[in-house]
Amino acid sequence: MKSAVWIACAALLLAGCVAESEPRYSLSGGEVGIFRSTNAGRPIPVSSIKGMDERQLQATFGAPVLDRKDGPTRALRYQSDACSLFVYVSSGKAQYTEAYDPQLRPLMSVDQCAGSVAAQKRTA
Repeated sequence: MKSAVWIACAALLLAGCVAESEPRYSLSGGEVGIFRSTNAGRPIPVSSIKGMDERQLQATFGAPVLDRKDGPTRALRYQSDACSLFVYVSSGKAQYTEAYDPQLRPLMSVDQCAGSVAAQKRTA
């Protein structure tokens, strides 16, 4: 009986030593964001956002709720009821965009988020 307990304990200890080949972690928990808006507007393709200057961004999305400078890049965050749209500006032009739902899960469609932000644009 005692030997069976020792064997079970040894098996449990050895099972804890098995290493996985890939780390299993995610900042978002691996969940995809959900887009729900009361005023979704018309989607704006990312390709038309890229290259916009600051005046065009202001005209399209209104005033950002966040304007942060990190070295040569500015991170602008725009908000709607459905999402947060981040636009990264370098050399005076939009270079990259990201979109997140209210729970900060990444959205698959940045286009939908951009349309929602434009439809609900905020004035300074």
